[in-house]
Amino acid sequence: MTTSQPPAQHSNPVRPSATEQAATGPDGFLARFPGLIWVQMATVGASWSARLAVMAARQGVTFVDAPVSGSQGPAQEGQLVILASGPDRVQDVLAPVFGALGRATLWLGPAGDGTKAKLVLNSWLVNLVEATAETLSFAGHLGLDPTSIVELLRSTPLGSPYAVQKATTMLAGNFTPAFALKHALKDAELAVQAAHSSGTRLALTEALLPRWRQTALLHADNDLSAVYITA
Repeated sequence: MTTSQPPAQHSNPVRPSATEQAATGPDGFLARFPGLIWVQMATVGASWSARLAVMAARQGVTFVDAPVSGSQGPAQEGQLVILASGPDRVQDVLAPVFGALGRATLWLGPAGDGTKAKLVLNSWLVNLVEATAETLSFAGHLGLDPTSIVELLRSTPLGSPYAVQKATTMLAGNFTPAFALKHALKDAELAVQAAHSSGTRLALTEALLPRWRQTALLHADNDLSAVYITA
C-alpha cells in the first residue's frame, strides 16, 4: 500500500512571521497580557492556527481564530463575512467588534475551524478563477469571441456572479487588486498543505500552482485574475 506524499515545496508550512513575532517576540503580547482575548484574523494555515492556539493557552490567553471572507471592496465597506471559531463564552463579548468589521459573523466551532473554512473557500475561489481564465483562453483559441462566452455564462446558471465579474475584468485587462495574486497563491498553498495533513489531496489546486507561481513572478501585486495573462 502506498500513500500520497506532498510535493517537496509544500513539506514545510508557511511561517506567519509577523503574527508570531507580535505574539511571542520581545514585546509580544502573550506574556504581557494574561487573560486577554486574542482574535487572530490573518490567514496563517491550519497547522499554524493550531500552534498559535497552544501558545495562547500556555499564557492564559483565550484564542479566537477569525479569518474573513471578502476582498478589498467589502473590507472598505464593512461587508466582510467573519469566519469565527473559539469558545462560546466570548461570542457576546466579541459581537460588537465583529459587527463593526463585517456584515455577518459565522461561529463555526472550536478555534481553528475558522481557518479551515477559509482554506476551503479559497481553494474553491482559486479553482473558479483558474477555470474562468482557461475558459476564456480556450474560447479565443477556438476562434470565438470570449465576450460572447461571458454573456452566455451570465445568462445561464453556469456563470456565478463572481466568475462573470472576474471574466469581465480579465477581458478588460483590468488587474487592479481586489485580492492580490500573491495572497491568493499563498492561500492555495496553505490549502494544499492542509489537505495533505488531513490525508487527502486537492488535485485541481495542486495543478494550477506551478503556472500561478510563474505568473506571480511578474504580477504578484496584481489581482488574482491576472492569471488570465498566462492561461
